[in-house]
Amino acid sequence: MSGLFAQAGWGELLAVGASISYSTSLIAIRQGVRSATPIAGVLILSSTVSVLGLIIAAARGTLQESMLTPVLIFMLGGCLGQGVGQLTNAIGIERMGVSRSVPIQSSTPIFSVTFAMIFLGERPGVGVAMGTVLIVAGVCLLSLGERRADQSFKSFFQGGLVYPLTSSLSYALLPVLANVAFSYQKTPILGFACAFTAGTLLLAVTRPLLPGGGKLEADRRAVYLFLGAGITTTLAAIMFWTAMSIAPVSTVLPLSRLVPLWVVLWTYLFLGGLERITSRIVLAAGMVVAGGVLITAFK
Repeated sequence: MSGLFAQAGWGELLAVGASISYSTSLIAIRQGVRSATPIAGVLILSSTVSVLGLIIAAARGTLQESMLTPVLIFMLGGCLGQGVGQLTNAIGIERMGVSRSVPIQSSTPIFSVTFAMIFLGERPGVGVAMGTVLIVAGVCLLSLGERRADQSFKSFFQGGLVYPLTSSLSYALLPVLANVAFSYQKTPILGFACAFTAGTLLLAVTRPLLPGGGKLEADRRAVYLFLGAGITTTLAAIMFWTAMSIAPVSTVLPLSRLVPLWVVLWTYLFLGGLERITSRIVLAAGMVVAGGVLITAFK
């Protein structure tokens, strides 16, 4: 990591900033879902990012001048990442807590490498193999304490782990589609604006199919927290999507995977009465992050 920071340019610095900004969003979401439903939080957050992103894109002129093809690709990525990914991530946070859900969701590189092998013909080296082992070990270590002796694997899996894993799989497809769209035009702000807009619309349409009918419940405190999370997520999106468009993926992605470390720090400082941080959680988070760095750095 010290080598990466020593040679960091604007793209790398933006990636680090994105990880910090998004980690604060997750803390706000965790607090908000205590008095609101996850779908309400995701819709409020995504709508905020969509509106802010479209306003900025329109002000910059990229919205009016964009080609249709990259817009559609951005929107497809949004349906997966900002749609399916955000919803399952929010539910995972509610079911498992920030400190457990976020590191599992951060196993996205393991799926990204798989997709790269399938769709891009890449052949991972030793570094990728080592990173994959670290991520799998970290996920197993995180999950170890969640299962009680009287639980079957099925009930444990349905109880929470499935949500961050599904989120990870969905988010893994987003960078692939974003890079395809960037080959037409490098418009990162328009990219995340289209992605969040499509994801928000998808969630709004499919909400009745969700468990419990996708009930929308949120008190005033939760709404304010979700709006704040929307603002910090917008900042994170601007930094991360800009970083992807100006810097190598091999340095941007590892630095953006620092989110679990920031979350563990914020959880310790601000959620001490809500969640207990153990040495196992800290170790597992570090293993997942280290695996993400190895996979993306040696991809």
